[in-house]
Amino acid sequence: MMSDKIREYIEQRFLIEFDESFPEDTDLFKEGVMDSFGYVQMCRFLEKEFNFRFSEQEMTGNVLTSLIRIREYVVQKTAQDVAGLGASVQSG
Repeated sequence: MMSDKIREYIEQRFLIEFDESFPEDTDLFKEGVMDSFGYVQMCRFLEKEFNFRFSEQEMTGNVLTSLIRIREYVVQKTAQDVAGLGASVQSG
């Protein structure tokens, strides 16, 4: 499942465990879990795993700070890509 892959990546990469004391809406930057280098690596993982590309604007303008925001973004991004693919297949 998509959300399980994202959660597993974050927990393994940043050595944390989401639970009652560290909920999924925790800001990973404010808690010192993720820095800009880790953020870029996570974005590259998401691109590879879910087959989409971040634009520079998306990467810097919509900073994904929590597991919940990351999941929501990936769902939205993959849905847009699927919708766009369907439109291009119909027109081609």
